[in-house]
Amino acid sequence: TERTHLLRDFHVHLAELMGNQVLAELLEALISRCALITLMYQSSSAAVHSSDEHAQIVQALAARDEDLAVRLMDEHLQHVQAGLDFASHRP
Repeated sequence: TERTHLLRDFHVHLAELMGNQVLAELLEALISRCALITLMYQSSSAAVHSSDEHAQIVQALAARDEDLAVRLMDEHLQHVQAGLDFASHRP
């Protein structure tokens, strides 16, 4: 889906902009595998919230606020995990 491509591009390009090609390559492979899980088990409201968090992380990076960026990334990963509903049995 287009959302999957945009998510992959966002994360991979972010790693590239940070000068970490190894991380960019790892993210590309990892995101391909995670995309199916998030499409199946993440609610649309959690996906919108995730997008908002991406914007906040980019703002912190643009402001060169490393502590805030790290905190926001950690919170983002926790929110993504919490937003997955594995109890739902989707095909």
